[in-house]
Amino acid sequence: MTTQALRQLSNLDGERAAGSEKRLAFLLQLTFLGIGFFLAKSVFFGAAVPFFVPFWAIVNLRYQHVKWPALIGGMIGTLTLGFGQFVIVCLQICAYQLLKRMRRLPLPVLVMLATLLVQTGWQCIVYMGWPPPIIQFYVACEVVLATVMTIFLHFTLLPPYRFWSAEWSYERAGAAFFILAAILTGMSSFTFSIFNLAIICLHLFIYIAAFVGGVTLSTIIATILGAIVGMAELSFTGMLALYALTGVFAGSSMRMGRIGIALSGIAPSVFFFFYDATLPLDIVYFSSIATATLLFLLISGSALEKMRILFYPKREEVLLRRQEWLTNNMAQTIEQFQQFVFFMKDLVFDRFTEQSAAPKNLQPCNICQECFRYDHCWGEEQNIVEPISQYYRARASRKTVATVQAEELLKAKCIKSSKLLQELERILYNEQMNNQLFHGKKMIALQLQDVSHHLNGLLQQMQGESVTFQSMENELLDQFQSAQLNCFQVDILSNEVGRRRIVCSVTAEKAEHVTELSERVLLPVLYERFSEPFYVDRIDYREVPFPYVEVRVKSSVRFTMEQGIYSQAKYQTSGDAHALFPIHEGLTAVMLSDGMGQDRRARKESDTLIRMLRECLTYNMDPETAMHTIHYVMSLKRDSDLYATIDFALVDLQHGSLWSWKAGGIATYILRGKDVLKIEGNAAPVGMMPTFSIETESLRLKADDIIIMASDGLFEGTSNWHKQETTFLKLLKQTNKPHLSADVLLYDVMAQYKRIFDIDDDCTVIACKIKHINPEWSVLNLV
Repeated sequence: MTTQALRQLSNLDGERAAGSEKRLAFLLQLTFLGIGFFLAKSVFFGAAVPFFVPFWAIVNLRYQHVKWPALIGGMIGTLTLGFGQFVIVCLQICAYQLLKRMRRLPLPVLVMLATLLVQTGWQCIVYMGWPPPIIQFYVACEVVLATVMTIFLHFTLLPPYRFWSAEWSYERAGAAFFILAAILTGMSSFTFSIFNLAIICLHLFIYIAAFVGGVTLSTIIATILGAIVGMAELSFTGMLALYALTGVFAGSSMRMGRIGIALSGIAPSVFFFFYDATLPLDIVYFSSIATATLLFLLISGSALEKMRILFYPKREEVLLRRQEWLTNNMAQTIEQFQQFVFFMKDLVFDRFTEQSAAPKNLQPCNICQECFRYDHCWGEEQNIVEPISQYYRARASRKTVATVQAEELLKAKCIKSSKLLQELERILYNEQMNNQLFHGKKMIALQLQDVSHHLNGLLQQMQGESVTFQSMENELLDQFQSAQLNCFQVDILSNEVGRRRIVCSVTAEKAEHVTELSERVLLPVLYERFSEPFYVDRIDYREVPFPYVEVRVKSSVRFTMEQGIYSQAKYQTSGDAHALFPIHEGLTAVMLSDGMGQDRRARKESDTLIRMLRECLTYNMDPETAMHTIHYVMSLKRDSDLYATIDFALVDLQHGSLWSWKAGGIATYILRGKDVLKIEGNAAPVGMMPTFSIETESLRLKADDIIIMASDGLFEGTSNWHKQETTFLKLLKQTNKPHLSADVLLYDVMAQYKRIFDIDDDCTVIACKIKHINPEWSVLNLV
């Protein structure tokens, strides 16, 4: 597909999204226009019109983007009642706005005062004094109903960001039913031929409530709506009884399906038609009921079922679904844990070999204590101590020539050399076994520690999911609310470490206000929750379905690492091996291993070491445990006397940190401007000694730092080590320029260095240049 075609498809998707938003905005404006129109036409007791001013007050306070359609609808509805009523409503709105500016009073009090002052003044002008008692009663009723309506609207029409997320409590549902009844009262004047809009809507609501909630919900809705409608039409008792029985009959037939609900809902109306002739049950009423029944039967079953699940979710199905998800998730975790255990078993127990090593302290042997030359050998001169020490060093070095020379020296010094060599061999063997046992216990203890971490995480996950079932999004919402941030929705699009993407919807009229809130509140909360830095990727101001700001946040990888590698082999195959790979988006591993020798066997040993260490990290093993494990495995060799150094570093590109583990490698250098920081290690190469200790060094990184890791072939053994190191670092400082890449810097330095010193060994140098990541949209204003 061509680029032009892709661009056209992208534009088409954008146009569709824009068209959908426009349609949604239009429907929302039309809805508020209709509500305002019907509330303005709602007349109680044939005289009081109390409902539009409270509706305007709430909309003007919370729904600024639809206030003009609501005002237009209300004014049109008021004009249908007469010009005088139109003037009264306009004066009430002006009085409300004036009182709102003058006094900071509760909203119901403001509406009550505006209604009372305007109606009292208007009636006094009309009657040229105090109006009659019946008029005063109507004014009092209008004031009370306006106040009550304001309270109900306050509970029902919550701020836009909370309207759909807030729970529908009994108080809020009751208030919504009262408002719905007032709207139906305003619809009662709309009769088309033999069909009345209010009766159709009222019975349709009762049928839906009976299908969704049964007899309880349908009876409550029918009673409330019937009471309000009957009160407005001055037929309170009869209509209340009629609608209450309609709700009871329809709800009782819920198990009979929609046809049973429809037939049962008609029965009370037929009964009251013959029982009470004073009720307004005529051809219009029954035609409207038939229309509502037909509409109810035409509604799709899936839509009604969705309503039922929305208001009355099946707890058993929800629990089973959650349990199924939990089981699958735990199965994957346990499977990963089992793979980890099998990996440890294959790694440790499939390579049984032995290793000899030198004891720590020299003590007189048993054969020496029985010899008459004991004082000569172990006395003040200790003539035998140096030959024995040399023999131990030769055996530890695993060099055949050195071992033969040490044995010949012992034979020349000792008259019982054969028995002495046997005893020294036995001492070496016992010391080797003790050291292997000691280190094996230490390694197993570290492995068990990792196993406990796996199990602890598994148990915490099981406990958190099976007991609370609280998602991460709800936890973040609670933290944002505790931090006084008006965030009403959180969507976690990606939860991978280093690649997290989170969308937070915040209430604010202007996007500029959210930028400061994001930096001071939102980002610190996310850092505390996930223990990694974040940055604001994008801020979008939305107006549909209500004004809010959408803040898109991503994991912040604040640094980038540019690497350069220089490798040189003495012969055809180098004994050095290296690996650089990301563990996740913000963490990179750097490994350098130097096998002892310059042939294929040395390269195989270093490759094996790199491979095993990488596998350990793949199975989430702690780096220190991994180092001890590979040492234990490498030291158990029967057919090889090779060993290898390892220089292992983790570079955290999110926080800007460096962790370093060394076993026999030379120092790691961090070039920071004209200064050089060194990380050195004293541990022996992996697999060389029976005992093994490891130290972790950590360092904070800064922008433009250069990390240098090298094998010991960089510095020739015949030349002065300190002089070579000083020269190498001096060349680094002189050559380093901000614009130079790591590759170019490394090859320029090595070219100059080789002119001064000959490199007669396998040599590998790794340079990692740390840089800040600057977003393209960032702007720096200098004042």
